[in-house]
Amino acid sequence: MTTFEQEVAPWIRTRTPGLWENEDQRPLHKLLLPLTSADLHKAAARWERMKPLIVHCFHDARAPPFGVPGTMSSPLRRAARLGDVLGLDSERCFIKEDSKLAVCGSVKARGGIFEVLTVAEEVSLSTIGDAGLASSAMMATDPGLRAKLASHAVVVGSTGNLGLSVGLAATALGMEATVHMSTDAKEWKKRLLRSRGARVVEHSGLYDAAVAEGRREANAAGHHFVDDEKSAILLLGYAGAGEELKAQLEGEGIRPSASFPLVVHVPCGVGGAPAGICWGLKVAYGVAAQNVHVYFAEPTAAPCVTLGLSTGREATICVADVGLDGKTEADGLAVGRASPLCCEMVRHLVAGCYTVTDDELYAGLRTLIECEGHEAFMEPSCCAALCGPARLAAGSPAAHALLKAGTHVFWATGGSLVPQVERERFCARAAATGCRDVNPDDKRARL
Repeated sequence: MTTFEQEVAPWIRTRTPGLWENEDQRPLHKLLLPLTSADLHKAAARWERMKPLIVHCFHDARAPPFGVPGTMSSPLRRAARLGDVLGLDSERCFIKEDSKLAVCGSVKARGGIFEVLTVAEEVSLSTIGDAGLASSAMMATDPGLRAKLASHAVVVGSTGNLGLSVGLAATALGMEATVHMSTDAKEWKKRLLRSRGARVVEHSGLYDAAVAEGRREANAAGHHFVDDEKSAILLLGYAGAGEELKAQLEGEGIRPSASFPLVVHVPCGVGGAPAGICWGLKVAYGVAAQNVHVYFAEPTAAPCVTLGLSTGREATICVADVGLDGKTEADGLAVGRASPLCCEMVRHLVAGCYTVTDDELYAGLRTLIECEGHEAFMEPSCCAALCGPARLAAGSPAAHALLKAGTHVFWATGGSLVPQVERERFCARAAATGCRDVNPDDKRARL
């Protein structure tokens, strides 16, 4: 066996669901990261400045069912029945419903829309040259600024939801948008983008090919490229969710401690959104951050962050290097190589990563619907997070201890824009997929 083969856990190579636990976690204040809390505060200020523009351009952000008009915020759902089934404290089980975020119904609204708004503000500042005049309200109504925005274009490579967020946001602001996607991306997402005026370019390869072509085209044309692998702007947009979740949990009377830790499960593709959420939570909790444990959930066919972090090779290794094809029903998670920025930000912060099969995605969806009803629907890829308790049960004593003591939050990363016919197809497959309760004392437990 070569040294390289020894670095990769057998369960990763054989697509066996498993858990990697990070043994090199360190306190946030001891780390030198490319982004700081000051950057996060500046991002929060930009979100505040952009409220008038968001209200003007996005109808569902004017009077959202949850949160303040002009904000990208989502509800926190108590999920007691789900907690019972997963073997958790039912009073400490929640779903963070980014599946209901305005504009694109996914976590990508936080990052993709934030980057588009950042571009729009920079265009306005370069046009007027006065920060006091180039306001969000003027961007919404001033004909000169609107014309200037219309002369700019954004390009993105995406497996699905990031493309939706960027394409829908850019076209709503009157900007040109091009979304490069793999042919495996969901057809309804491509149709929706085209119906809003975005240009969709399909590629026969996987996510990497779409990103590479998008980057090449943007560089050649001098357009802004939204880089899911390297964008600090995207990550700052996602990171704002940390303070939001903290406030919501405090409203429920929950404050993480050594005796009652917070355990957050986030579906993971290239890693930008999970990294932003993980870092944002650590910043939000400050001295109590050691009681916050964030796990990333990935498909067994495309565990790029699990592979990169567990081997220490981070973005220099691809799932294809270990014989994995990256093909999965979890289209938003079908990524071959981890984001280098993600790895740099969370290598010492994330508690661990676990992998799930496609069948487990649908078993998770079935369990979710049976416990919480169709109103809690999320895309099957999001249901990867629901396998977290089973993976922790099969992990170390420390991981096992988090099950009963922890407050568990499962991140619903997308779902509200899924067409009804697609929902019915997902739910039909879920209903046909076997599932059983998870017993934390059974190390063989599977959802």
